[in-house]
Amino acid sequence: MLFGVFHGDLHGGNLFVQPGGRVALLDYGITGRLDETRRLAFLRLLMGGTVNDVRLQLGALCDLGALPKDTDLDAVVRDLGLDQPVKDPTTMSADELIGEIRELTKSLLAYGARMPKELMLFVKDLLFLDGAMASLAPDVDLFAEITDIAAYFATHHGERIARDVGIDPLAPDVERITHRDLQQRRETIRKRMEERAHRRRR
Repeated sequence: MLFGVFHGDLHGGNLFVQPGGRVALLDYGITGRLDETRRLAFLRLLMGGTVNDVRLQLGALCDLGALPKDTDLDAVVRDLGLDQPVKDPTTMSADELIGEIRELTKSLLAYGARMPKELMLFVKDLLFLDGAMASLAPDVDLFAEITDIAAYFATHHGERIARDVGIDPLAPDVERITHRDLQQRRETIRKRMEERAHRRRR
């Protein structure tokens, strides 16, 4: 995100672990390339997530092309309930969760939301990392890792990030959560969805 270029096809065949433990990336046939406007938007999207600034993230999504430029961000926040406490999907029934997803999708489409190529590549990379962590390090503390990465960037690139985005890149203190914890939450949701599908087939 510092230079507007990122690997767009992460998978086991494109990674090489060097003798010292550092990971090298191979095969740049699929690469995300961002112009300056989109690079800064991506940076704001990531930093907005770090500091939990919803409007900063929505503005970044507009600049990335995921939402139209003239989108009323206050209306999006209100219509999607982004100013309300976050709902825990593990406490919902399958029907409730389906309803939430349906309403969210309808609201986003009504605002003209779409998935730009660069954002799709980024999400694809995250899905690979999710699967890799599930296999290789399910008990790693995700918040601790994110804090370490944020601290690294703050130490090595903090002035540039602060200048580019205009916010402090360091994340606040957070509670511990592991990938295994996330898997258990997903499994709870998956079981509820399967039970719902089974009931509908009867």
